[in-house]
Amino acid sequence: MTIRLNVRLLLFVRFASIAIALTAATDAHSEQYTVGGRSIELPSPQGYCKIGETPGEQKFVELTAKATGPSSSILALFLRCEEVAEWRKNAPSELVSSSDWVVLGVILDRDGQLRPMEGVSRKEFVRTLGSAMSKDPTLFSRTNADAQIRLNSLVTGADFRMMGTQVLKADDEAIYFILGSEILADNGEHRRVIAVSAITLLKGVRIVYGNYRQVNPSQNGNALFGKTDALVHAAVQANP
Repeated sequence: MTIRLNVRLLLFVRFASIAIALTAATDAHSEQYTVGGRSIELPSPQGYCKIGETPGEQKFVELTAKATGPSSSILALFLRCEEVAEWRKNAPSELVSSSDWVVLGVILDRDGQLRPMEGVSRKEFVRTLGSAMSKDPTLFSRTNADAQIRLNSLVTGADFRMMGTQVLKADDEAIYFILGSEILADNGEHRRVIAVSAITLLKGVRIVYGNYRQVNPSQNGNALFGKTDALVHAAVQANP
């Protein structure tokens, strides 16, 4: 299925201190994370490295964290290893500029706290979330003015507009959705970005994978969906 979106996002970022500590880059296939007092094994995308070591990488992490808003917290951010190696060698202090990145995070409660869900199966969680997304425009639907106002209020330090999120699939493992955006770069250039994200429940913790890529208007999200689906499947298998 070909998905095409006509979406806009205008993002102006002020850089502040990083609140999320990330480890040095690694291309490990999976890693143990302690989240909400629980140890969860989460796969890393093959060929990507976890960033956060240099000032330029930290700025990229902060920009991404502001774009996600207070409803989630980033566990790790991955970029292509060859790009990371080049930036660390040639321009470690400059803001990273990537055409392809993956975000791993957790969904928080409305008060910003992380509380594992007890007594809820993954299948039940996905079904309930899918129903909520179809009814509540402030969750992930960016198709009306009220939803955009709500989203703007959630993003600190940014002028944030988005329309056109679409649910792709909901199965026993996760719910998948696609969104398009436009980012205003430091040089004034408007860059189109497409993303496929998935939310799943692992050991009671709401985990989200987001796969982002700068694209031409004619491109679609099929390749990103396949990559995200594979990551989620591996995570579910590692945390039955």
